[in-house]
Amino acid sequence: MNIEVFIEKRKRMHFSQAELAQGICTQATLSKFERNGKVPSFRILLKLCDRLGLTLNELFPVDQGNSDRQAVLDSVENHLLQERYPEMLRELAELGESPTDTARFQMRYYFLRGYATALGGGDLTRALADFAQILERLDAGHHTMFSVLAYAGTGIAYDQAGEADRAEAYFNQVAGAIRQLTFRNRYVIWRALNVVYYTAEYYSRRQEFTVSDDLLSYGFQICARYHVTYYLARITYRHALNLLAQRGDLDEIRAEFRDAAAFARLNGNHRVQLLIADELAGLDRYPTD
Repeated sequence: MNIEVFIEKRKRMHFSQAELAQGICTQATLSKFERNGKVPSFRILLKLCDRLGLTLNELFPVDQGNSDRQAVLDSVENHLLQERYPEMLRELAELGESPTDTARFQMRYYFLRGYATALGGGDLTRALADFAQILERLDAGHHTMFSVLAYAGTGIAYDQAGEADRAEAYFNQVAGAIRQLTFRNRYVIWRALNVVYYTAEYYSRRQEFTVSDDLLSYGFQICARYHVTYYLARITYRHALNLLAQRGDLDEIRAEFRDAAAFARLNGNHRVQLLIADELAGLDRYPTD
């Protein structure tokens, strides 16, 4: 067993021992496992791994390549948070596909490549093919969160291609599943916020502001509850755009854009910073009271 993989993943996800052990085992049990290699019961080990998003294949690797490949996907998913789509596609191309990858690894790979293609202005057919790998082959029963991500991604791909009506069926299905999502670890929280944000953005573009604002409010709640700052910039930015479209108070709108800019700087999201700067420049042409 490669306990270092377990420890590195816990630290990378910023879990203390007490936070990871909560509701599963005592901190002392977890400490003995990490420090002395004393393995807890199989049931406890499974729950700890599940909270970290680790599979037993990763904890008992056949070779070092498994953990190396997982680290690449971790890097790619961090690029997604900051909307660095060319970097995502480059690293995924270098990683490549392997027939020995687990089903969960493959679903994560196709989810990330599909999003990078769709959001980066890539070929619609390629994006749809990646999401179909999840929905039709790897999770045909649609039991995992990756299917929800694939539905949202398919909606994004159609919407980006200017086919909003075809996107609607997918976003409607996602909207019904959003509040049933569970939050086991930081990666799951980020993925849930991804689904919430892009669904809210779709309804905003359709001028269904009540639905969009309700989803954005839910996104705020998730961020506050789990102390997550990623997606706060985009959520706040989109809410400000909704207010602007509905002729809201200009001072309130300016304040929201500035809050969004602060979150974007904190998270290093340069794309959102540029979008906000353009909006604020446009608002400066309006008189203030």
